[in-house]
Amino acid sequence: MKLTVEQHEQVVFYLQHLDIDSQELFEEFYDHIVCSYEARLKKEPELEIKTHIWHRLQPEFGGVGGFKKVIKKHEKAIGWNVSKRVFITGLSAFKGINLLYSLGIFLSAWGLMATTQNLTIMVSLIIACFALPMAVVIHKHYQFKKSIRENKPGYYRNLRNSIIMTYSTISLYLLYNLGQLVYGSLNNYLGFNHLYTEVPLFQATLIGLAALYYYTMLTVMKHDFKTKLLTT
Repeated sequence: MKLTVEQHEQVVFYLQHLDIDSQELFEEFYDHIVCSYEARLKKEPELEIKTHIWHRLQPEFGGVGGFKKVIKKHEKAIGWNVSKRVFITGLSAFKGINLLYSLGIFLSAWGLMATTQNLTIMVSLIIACFALPMAVVIHKHYQFKKSIRENKPGYYRNLRNSIIMTYSTISLYLLYNLGQLVYGSLNNYLGFNHLYTEVPLFQATLIGLAALYYYTMLTVMKHDFKTKLLTT
């Protein structure tokens, strides 16, 4: 159903009144309002959308408080869906044809480190695998903010990007602290020093884990997350 400019503004105003600030929830509730209004018009052709929202739809959700409970439920569901997708995507690297690709990457890394024994290569590959997803997230965030400034859709954040940004930030933080731990270990434990600097199998494992993170984050970024809990 195509809304008039005035009707569109009334829907946007109501969603902002409910403090919906994320793209996923805003678009989902917007679609729900429009679809429910279209269905209601079949019974009440003269019904105005403002009346439908405030005096028909809102009471069905238990008023503003009930509506906000549903919103929080959806927000949690999207957060859970993103986290679940991260886990499922990571596991998918060890299934079917992806297992062959993963094995190929691991064997290539093993051969590279066995041939070169160059720690700079290993560290550079690991840093790149962690930094590139972060760069993509930042780029998407910039594009998203630019689109909001130009189009003024009524929301100002994307839950998927925010959650992935959090994962990327935590991962970089863990990488930094792991580096500090390794640095301390190299000075105190000769066994770990030998493992880290002279065992290609261990080095390839570190590269493989970093590549798994790279694959997981970039794959999850391609997904759109909808809760699909609303019915019209």
